[in-house]
Parts: sequence; C-alpha cells; structure tokens
Amino acid sequence: MLGGSTSTNFMMYVRGNKEDFNRWSTEDLGGDPQWNYDSLLPYFKKSEDYNGVYASDPASAEYHGKGGLRNVATYDFQPGVDEFLAAAVEKGYTIGDYNGANQEVFSKIDLTTQNGWRESTYRAFYRDTGKPSNLCIKKYAHVTKISFKTVSGQPKATSVTYKRQGLTRTVTATKEIILSAGTFGSAKLLMLSGVGPAEHLGDVTAQAAVSYLSTGNGVLAASDALAGQAFFKSPVAEPDYADLQVIQFSFGLYPQLPQDMNRMVGIRADILDKWFDPYHKTNTDARFCLLIAGRPKSFGNMTLASTNPDDNPIQDPQYLANPDDVEAMLFGFKKIVDLYENTAALNTTLFLKPVPGCESLVFKSDDYYRCVIRMFSFTIYHHVGSCSLGKVVDSQLKVKGIDGLRVIDASVMPRLPNGNTQAATIMIAEKGSDLIIANM
Repeated sequence: MLGGSTSTNFMMYVRGNKEDFNRWSTEDLGGDPQWNYDSLLPYFKKSEDYNGVYASDPASAEYHGKGGLRNVATYDFQPGVDEFLAAAVEKGYTIGDYNGANQEVFSKIDLTTQNGWRESTYRAFYRDTGKPSNLCIKKYAHVTKISFKTVSGQPKATSVTYKRQGLTRTVTATKEIILSAGTFGSAKLLMLSGVGPAEHLGDVTAQAAVSYLSTGNGVLAASDALAGQAFFKSPVAEPDYADLQVIQFSFGLYPQLPQDMNRMVGIRADILDKWFDPYHKTNTDARFCLLIAGRPKSFGNMTLASTNPDDNPIQDPQYLANPDDVEAMLFGFKKIVDLYENTAALNTTLFLKPVPGCESLVFKSDDYYRCVIRMFSFTIYHHVGSCSLGKVVDSQLKVKGIDGLRVIDASVMPRLPNGNTQAATIMIAEKGSDLIIANM
C-alpha cells in the first residue's frame, strides 16, 4: 500500500517523550549527540506544516514547523473532549501540547489531515508534490533477497531481487541500498538474505492496550471519534518520566461492533458480544478510553518461518511478560476510573458489567483490573526495534559489518517512544535523507 501504515492508521501526530530520544543517544549509541532530542527536533519540524491545536500559541514555533510538506491539523468533531479536559482541570492535571515542552499533559488531538482528508506520506511527499522525477515506484513488487559481494574484505550490498506480476527481476545498486520494509519486513528480508540471526536481530518491542468503557447520556453523531488524550507517569516508570498514554473515543455502540473490533484488534467477537449486550443492540452512546503501555518493559522476538519469502515470519510479542507492564496499566486504569467517576465534568460510572472471564473477582478491585488488563489487552500495531540503533544499525543507519546497506524505518527505534510511531518514523526518514546526502 502506498503510504504504508499512514494510509490506515488513526492519523495521530504524537512524537513521544523527549527523554525517549535522549536515551537513544546515551544508552544505545554511546552518547552520540546527533540522536538526542535537541538534535532530532529540527527533523520533526522539517516535514511539518503545523496548523494544530496550539498553532496560535507563539511558543509553538519552538517545537513545531511551518511550511513542511505534511499538514498537522486539529479537527472540529471531538464530541466529549471539553468535558474530558474540564475533568482533568478539576483533578489538577495540566492542559498543554504533548509535542511541546512537557508531554505529561491532557490535550485535544492533532492529526495528519489536510482539508478533511487523510494526509498519508504518499499524498504529502509524492502525489501532492508533483511526483518527483528521480523516484520510480514499482507497485505490486515483492522483494525477496538482497545480494552481497566481498569488496576489500568486507561484504557489500550490491543488488535486490524482487517478484512482480509473475516475473523475477534483479536490480543492481550503484551506490547503496535503502531498506524500508517496516519493523517485520526489514528484519525478515535481512534474515532471508543471510544477515543474522544476530544476537539482537528480530527483537521487537510492542505496546499492549486495553479499553475502559463507560456508558453516557450524550448524543453522538458518529460511530467513533477521537476526543482527547493524556499522558501519565506510573510508579514503575524507569527512568522517571511518562510511560502511559490514554486516548478517549466517543462511540456510538451498534450491533456489528463486536465483529468490527475483532477485525481491528483481534479480541474475540463472542466475548465482546457477551460484554456489550444489550447496549450495542440498542445503539447506546458510550465513551471508550484506550489505555496504552507507552514504554513497555516486555520484549518479543521474530524469527523466520522458513526460507520461503512468501511465508510470514513467526512473531512472539510477549505482551505483558514483564509484571511491571501490568502494574503500570493498573495505575493508569485507576487514574482513568477516578477521572470519570469523581469529577463533575464527566460524572460517568465505569461500565457496571464485569468483563467476561473476570466475573469471579471483586468488581473494581486491583485483581479485577489486573484480570481485565490480561484478558482484554490487544496490539495497536506500534511495533519497533527489530533492526535497532546500536545493535543492528549504527548511528548512520548503516547495517553493522556491511557496506552499502541502510535501514530507514520504524525497525531502527531501540524502544518505543511514548506515543504513536508515525511521527518518529517520519523524523527518522528526514534524518536518514540527510545522512544519505552527506555520503554522496
């Protein structure tokens, strides 16, 4: 798909916490300053044409770009967001720009949209910029192998083999090869090409998320709308900065919702149907809060299923394997319930029907919430780390020990930034472009 996951995602523009990037520099690259937050901020700003929630704030210029190719905007339809933010103020939380000086805030949401349309990377950087003449895209091509030659005693990537419309072709690189197949695709292709399995190739970090549901009294005009988000720091956060993300959705429940959620996030439709019944059959309005483990301590792994390029790799995400991830989400769960139930602005109770599988536990006890977290967590597809900085690629994004081969995509992130991954991935692309130009 042209534009990759930016053509299917929630479009949320969330960079992550500045300390996430500082750790890339210090912990993963031995103190290389070019990967700390201050050095990366210009690359976030470079691609951005900021017209978002805080565009009228003079201070936003320090953190946001203008005139970039990708529009970052706010949007009008966020039903329930005013009550969400008012409740936050009641509880003493800060309202502010989560992409600005301090991430630990409540806020309306900025999206990558343009005039009401999804602003995918394909649209922003290719279609709407006149289709650059120095770029040729081969649609429906499936790369199966990178080939190498030994040059001056060092392996060098020299060609790429791909299948397209029943034909197999090989193209030769005159300078270098850039691998941008995503967290699973890039690691898979390296392993298929004989690079690895190294000690760290294929290690994957992925977030777990869980939904909180409350029934409401308001009338919603659409089945689903993003309506505010927040960031918290749990007691088990190491280092000591925000490790949880919360997104509020305003939902109109409807009869097909269990099947639709099953297709989106994989939760069994029969469990959802049992839990929602009878509300989804009567088109009841509700609020969902999506609680996300923004900096999970659990790491999964990925291996090849076979040497057949058409076979998907074997993924073992190890969600919630580290007990601290459950405890972090427990803290966040209780914060959300407190926000909804103990503020005048929201004054909304937790959905009173126990989650199937947790009925035997005392409702709203810590053990009940832990059960819900383990029973009801799912992926939101923010996988990173299979070709991580400092382990698989160096600070130039070059694959270690191989000439002429770079990886430039989400797979190089050593760990998740506390937020959605699209903004950081585009930043890496901007940074990677400069690294390539510097070597030309």
